[in-house]
Amino acid sequence: MTFEYDWKNKEANFAPPIAKQASGGLHITFEILLKKDGKYIALRRPNAIPEHELPPKAKDYPNGLLYFCHNLIRYGESIEKCVNRIVKDQAGVRVKDYKIIDIESDVQNKDNQWSFTPYVIAELADIPRTNQEVTEVILFDKNSIPDDFGWWTKEELKEFFEEYKL
Repeated sequence: MTFEYDWKNKEANFAPPIAKQASGGLHITFEILLKKDGKYIALRRPNAIPEHELPPKAKDYPNGLLYFCHNLIRYGESIEKCVNRIVKDQAGVRVKDYKIIDIESDVQNKDNQWSFTPYVIAELADIPRTNQEVTEVILFDKNSIPDDFGWWTKEELKEFFEEYKL
């Protein structure tokens, strides 16, 4: 007989995936910082990350903003397959190795969605190339962080590197 648990404290228990984002729902999305030979890699996109909205400051950057790879895990997908799929789809390269360095859990103000976000460092096999979706590939380190990230400020990224000793 299957054990039956009564959820009393809003524990993480979910129904099968649905087709549309629901106010008050949950999404699990991976933020994947790309790295190759000791340098971090940002991708300039004239548009948003595929299947995501533009950040509010995008109107001030007609040539696009910088992003890491970012997307949702699929139902039943392993972490390894998820990271490899997202990086291959968005950067066009293979992941040699990856490490989860943090997991953030918060509720978004805009739609009351519970956002569960693993932060990953992915060591790449090759440096991504430009194409129609990625117009520039920027290599940097913690001392030369660019100013024009879509969803990060330079200060936030610097604090992130310091906190996790990256």
